[in-house]
Amino acid sequence: MRAAFDIDDRNVFASRLSISKSGLAHYERGERVPDAELLCAYHREFGVNISWLVTGQGDMFETGQSTNTEHGSHQLLVDLINPLGRLINKVYRDQQVRITDDQRFAELTRWHNNLTSRAGPSFEWNDLMSQLPWVEQSLAEELRLKRADAEGNKRSTG
Repeated sequence: MRAAFDIDDRNVFASRLSISKSGLAHYERGERVPDAELLCAYHREFGVNISWLVTGQGDMFETGQSTNTEHGSHQLLVDLINPLGRLINKVYRDQQVRITDDQRFAELTRWHNNLTSRAGPSFEWNDLMSQLPWVEQSLAEELRLKRADAEGNKRSTG
């Protein structure tokens, strides 16, 4: 990412993001998953498209949001990351399933995309929040089915 901005000095880049040099190194090596605050810093400081950061799809940079409505919609998508991430953690904890940081990031990306697709093109905060019970129920069911399948496989091989 630093190369895209022609900033070789890790310390300079880290200070722009308001994180430590060693913290940036962890992110660059893939040892940590960026939280919502860091994603917002990339957007604020460098104009990086948060959807691109989360999914790898679309353009790396914002294409100049022309209206407050568009900016508001974009901010809703950013604001959704924290409650959705907490919900994913809760479901995994409730189902007593361990999750790595990489898996958590993949789940956050997947459910963020599912949720925003389900909400449709013109959504509001309450529309997004009203979909969280669906995410919780769907994810819990997926985890239960995976556990049942794994237990069935253990019985058939044991």
